[in-house]
Amino acid sequence: MKLWLVVTVIVLVDVLAVGVLLIVRRHGPDDGWFQDSQHAAGAFTVIGTIFAVLVGFVFLLAFGSYSNARASSSDEAVAALSLDHVTERFPGDVRMELQSDLTCYGRAVVNDEWPAMAAHRTSSVVDHWETTMDADFYGFEPRGALQEDAAQNWFTETDALRQARQERIAEAPRFVPGSIWVLLLLVGVAVIGFSMLFADRRELRSSQIALVIAVATAVAASLLIVNFLDRPYGEHEGAIKPVAMRASLDAMHRDLVAGGRSVDPACDAAGSPLGI
Repeated sequence: MKLWLVVTVIVLVDVLAVGVLLIVRRHGPDDGWFQDSQHAAGAFTVIGTIFAVLVGFVFLLAFGSYSNARASSSDEAVAALSLDHVTERFPGDVRMELQSDLTCYGRAVVNDEWPAMAAHRTSSVVDHWETTMDADFYGFEPRGALQEDAAQNWFTETDALRQARQERIAEAPRFVPGSIWVLLLLVGVAVIGFSMLFADRRELRSSQIALVIAVATAVAASLLIVNFLDRPYGEHEGAIKPVAMRASLDAMHRDLVAGGRSVDPACDAAGSPLGI
């Protein structure tokens, strides 16, 4: 959710809450809605605490999911760069094929799978390059201790790449189920609604407006934070971007330039295979 939309939502909630407060205050009894304000304050504290506990618990779970998505994205990029370094120990033709596959894999992750994850989908293009990497590697017969050691490292880093990708994809769907959202909204509305009953014409209007605005803002902001963490990928501000994979692609290119070599990837700039 964009920043201007967040501010708009909070302002609308505050305006609605203040409007309801003024109506309740105007049509309420002269001596207020409660004969014992201490009991009412105790009940309000209980409701507010329940809401805080629920939001805090969901927040921790959603934050863990968001952090896992960021960490797995970084781990995948590190594994791709490590695989590129492993290929330096392979013969020239095999090295060029695998480096081409890795470059195309990274491009497809950045340009195809990342937008797809916002819609809770994966990329068949990334699947293609993952399969192509396997096929090109298994067609190679390592010779000598150096190449055999490199081949073993390739297996290790390939497993790391796949695991990181699966963990990244697993965090794409919303973590908080719809039923939990309904409960959070109900309790949030209950907290704001209960605060309206403290409307009293004997009290200063400004102080009561400030009270309701504080409660409404806290409730709305809490739910918006959970909503933000529950959507790790997308075009909204703060969403996780493929920065790490772009950095790995740049590092691969710099290594080629530093070594005076070049690789002609079998894909376009978006990672799509050429000729398909």
